[in-house]
Amino acid sequence: MRVVHVIDHLGAGGAQRLVADLAPRQKQRGHIVTVVCLRHPTQTGRVLETAGVPVHYLRLGRTDPRQTIDLPALLHKESPDIVHTHLTLSCLLGRIAAVMVGVEAVVVHDHEADAEIFITPAPLLALKRLIEPYLPPRGVRYIVISHSALAYACQVRHLPESNLFLVPNGVDIAYLERGRVSSKAAREQIGLPVDVPLIGYAGRIAPEKGIDLLLEALSRLSGVHAAIAGHGPLANEMQAYARKLGVAERAHFLGHLDDIRPLLWACDVYVQPSRREAFGLAAAEASALGLPVVASRIGGLRDVVLDKVTGMLFQPDNVDELASSLEILVENVEYARMLGSAGQHYVCQYFTIDEVLDRIDKVYRNILR
Repeated sequence: MRVVHVIDHLGAGGAQRLVADLAPRQKQRGHIVTVVCLRHPTQTGRVLETAGVPVHYLRLGRTDPRQTIDLPALLHKESPDIVHTHLTLSCLLGRIAAVMVGVEAVVVHDHEADAEIFITPAPLLALKRLIEPYLPPRGVRYIVISHSALAYACQVRHLPESNLFLVPNGVDIAYLERGRVSSKAAREQIGLPVDVPLIGYAGRIAPEKGIDLLLEALSRLSGVHAAIAGHGPLANEMQAYARKLGVAERAHFLGHLDDIRPLLWACDVYVQPSRREAFGLAAAEASALGLPVVASRIGGLRDVVLDKVTGMLFQPDNVDELASSLEILVENVEYARMLGSAGQHYVCQYFTIDEVLDRIDKVYRNILR
């Protein structure tokens, strides 16, 4: 099959990670795969190109009207069997462009689930919900990444169940394990203390990610340290908040890491304190490496973490519950190890990248029928 992936940008994020994992493997399976990025080149794009996947960059801003001309022209040139779209703008423009050039098979990959209520102006959201189930082309299929997103798509967006497919994000377990070193060596590699209980987090430092909750919980845990990897609009504010709470010496802000594996190898517990989370790929990756995960009871995290089986879930914004869960795992090493082992088995059974590839191939075959 000739497949063109269309994505808003190739910066940091779960959607971008999926495309970077998916496209080269689809090529290995014999598909002819191209990626179209609406924005400018990034490191993820260069990784794709190194893997032999052509990447076309429109190099245009989010509101630039030339997107509606350049994207159809590219699709016409590539003549794909399937247009596979990712993220909000690409899902709209990619669908329009496919109709313009006569491509009937479009896969709309919803990486954001109910986050549309936060990122879409109310009048546009109402219009979208009203007309989306009836928009062309006839061959459209929707991929959602969690059970909560599936329920939202059916009950709120009123999309036809026959066109909906649940495909979680995939974890590249072989990559996560490649070159693995001991926790002590990993801590030394990224400049973390080697003889303390360590909680890890990797992701954006933004309001919806709940880093403030992590810092407040940390202030209640004696002797425990936290390693926080990532950039975001609240990076400086959260470092200031750590100083205010008196945990600056125990909260290690690492900035952006091109490779988060040393962080995961270094940690005793992984935490995802999000207020909003479509899936939680970093939590799944931590589980794949045998770490117990503490996460908010929201969105796709409820698929990734089975409460008191592979980790512990807490109510969003409940600092008391978060701190208590972290304290239990830090103090009870055997219990933490048991949860981590169960999580590793669970992720390896249901969330591998090969399993995701198989499911997406089934969606492609369904749509082409």
